Amino acid sequence: MIVQTTQLSPSQKAAIEQKVGRELTPQENIVFCCGTPKVASAAERETAVQQMRSQLALRDTSSRRLSIADSMAALLGESGAELPA
Repeated sequence: MIVQTTQLSPSQKAAIEQKVGRELTPQENIVFCCGTPKVASAAERETAVQQMRSQLALRDTSSRRLSIADSMAALLGESGAELPA
């Protein structure tokens, strides 16, 4: 079950904060698996951000983009359009 901290009552939030040992921020999501809350630490969140940024940086922004119609035509073999390599 995934719960946003904004959906919690003050007593629920306090109980979870006591369990995880820190204050929860308003934009956090908490995943409950078998009754154990899993809350990402600041370091884990920063690592995830860095991984996402590095993946975005690997994308080739110079590659030619096809329209949706051309992409579908290329996938279905209905035209001479080719998907960028």
